[in-house]
Amino acid sequence: MIEELNGCGVVLAGGSSTRMGEDKAWLNLGGETVAVRIANELHKTVSTVVMNQNEGPDLPLPSIQDIYQDAGPLGGLHTVMASREEEWFFLSACDTPFIHESVYNYLSSFLDQTIDAVIPEYEGRLQPLSGIYRKSCLPIIETLLHNGERKVSLLLEQVQSVYVNDFQPLPSEVVNRHFFNMNTPEDYRKAQEICKIL
Repeated sequence: MIEELNGCGVVLAGGSSTRMGEDKAWLNLGGETVAVRIANELHKTVSTVVMNQNEGPDLPLPSIQDIYQDAGPLGGLHTVMASREEEWFFLSACDTPFIHESVYNYLSSFLDQTIDAVIPEYEGRLQPLSGIYRKSCLPIIETLLHNGERKVSLLLEQVQSVYVNDFQPLPSEVVNRHFFNMNTPEDYRKAQEICKIL
């Protein structure tokens, strides 16, 4: 855990899960739900973890409902930032069940007082839902949502963002699993197989 960092972990449990056919956050992996699995890993980096969800079973962590309904991950980030006092927010979507503390710790090494967001880039694609955001983003997020905008990419264009695409200091298998995306029943079966070797 990064003791001196004023951070909060955020499990984003929104989304329609259309391709999966059921809510990904509550699928069982290795004897625990995906949401709990993610929260436990975030807890290794920050002392506080909250969940952004509008419905679902009770969990042993604070749950915060959206202020802006149907506003996607940007709305979820806004809700948590508006409800919490921490300076930094560590995001994880509920379709990335194998996030790893070492990736967040590495991303944290790029934080300073001139930075608003640290965003990983994996296999040529930005991964904003595995990023770290400073509370200084909140007024811009509010303006975007007020104007009907929902894309996190629009936020990143307006704040001081750092993009990280070199993860060589970390084991490649850890990085690959961190960004493993579980959206379909086939992905879920693959995730169950991965669990067996962890």
